[in-house]
Amino acid sequence: MAMSSFLVIDDDVTVRSVLTKIIEQYNLGEVHAEADNGILGEELILRYKPDIVMIDLLLPQQDGISIIKNIKSSSVKCMFIMLSQVSDKDMIAKAYEYGIEFFISKPINVIEVVNVVKKVNEYLSMKKIFEAIESTAMTLGRNNSDVKVKKLGDARRIMNQLMSDLGVLGDLGSRDIINICTLLYEDSNLGEALEETQLSELLKLLQSKYSSEGKGSTNDFKAIEMRMRRTVSKAMKNIAAMGIEDFSNDKFAVYSSTLFDYTDVKMEMDYLRGKTKYGGKVNIKSFIKRLLVMAQQVA
Repeated sequence: MAMSSFLVIDDDVTVRSVLTKIIEQYNLGEVHAEADNGILGEELILRYKPDIVMIDLLLPQQDGISIIKNIKSSSVKCMFIMLSQVSDKDMIAKAYEYGIEFFISKPINVIEVVNVVKKVNEYLSMKKIFEAIESTAMTLGRNNSDVKVKKLGDARRIMNQLMSDLGVLGDLGSRDIINICTLLYEDSNLGEALEETQLSELLKLLQSKYSSEGKGSTNDFKAIEMRMRRTVSKAMKNIAAMGIEDFSNDKFAVYSSTLFDYTDVKMEMDYLRGKTKYGGKVNIKSFIKRLLVMAQQVA
């Protein structure tokens, strides 16, 4: 995979020099440009479209938060690492709200910089892999011979691990979701038609499976849907809480934008903080598709 491209924005030339040397010395990526003020910094982001922007909170002419707000509303997609001596948790939380992904405190510590940048690079790698998978797997590629060689047992093991990471493995809804993914995995025609298949149709198939196994009336259509919705909602809440506690948490960084839409996770985080009246939207079918795609990729 190509090295990440960086842009460093800080009014202190020493800080810029130190960060550039760390990035180059530890082979973390390539610094394409530097800026010593906010206006130039925003211009360079729009020009170079870097993967990662390391940006000071307080800058001449335009502050870091204003730059982030402007860039987030543009077509440029990049990750932000905020640099600041500010230790006030409310100020840091505000910066996260406006779109920074990670935070590095000043004075610069080499180990902290290396660890944070590595986490961001891992996140970018996972995100790009997932986007590539989604772009070529709209029908999940169920007829491809290379997919068919993947063992169902391995796929179920991965799905169980993912549900465990989300803190919902013991939920009945988790069993339902994995069983639906199994049906999609086993039936190539069903897998191909997933994009056009309604959730209600998937639930009916699962209900029929349960009925044939004699699992009783507790597995009626509505009961299954309610269990699954509670499980996906709980999983999102767990990931959001994880992000609030530690935004750099590896599981949060990966799952918040692969198994969920990050926008919904961000809304859930704001809801848990008491800043909004509503949390993120729960989309059961989207979660099923994303879970299955990840399991196929890893298995």
